[in-house]
Amino acid sequence: LTEVCRDSTGLPVYTLDLFTEEFCDALLEELDHLEESGIPLRRPNGMNRYGAILSQLGFQDNFLLPLTTLVMAPFARMLWPEWVSPDDCGETYGFVVRYRMGEDVDLQEHSDTSNVTLNVCLGR
Repeated sequence: LTEVCRDSTGLPVYTLDLFTEEFCDALLEELDHLEESGIPLRRPNGMNRYGAILSQLGFQDNFLLPLTTLVMAPFARMLWPEWVSPDDCGETYGFVVRYRMGEDVDLQEHSDTSNVTLNVCLGR
């Protein structure tokens, strides 16, 4: 875990190696198959037109929940004990979005009610 910068309010932003390259490739390959299948996908939010909600694709119980309880919550309580109590991080909302040149070019800054947010670059 490494502090890489500070946000606009002066709070630290961290980075860590979380997933292997092989895992990221496998996840991206699966998401590509789903996108190419033609199965209608609910998009993760009102801003992104390219992406998917991971819980709707079967990733909730064996991926998102363990990631939250075993990784996110312990880190969050260690780093921000004043904001994250043992009762927090009980809910997850995991999604992926795709960014490509010319797609979703007018994304606006936004805020939400999350205690903790984890952004992961899967490598593309």
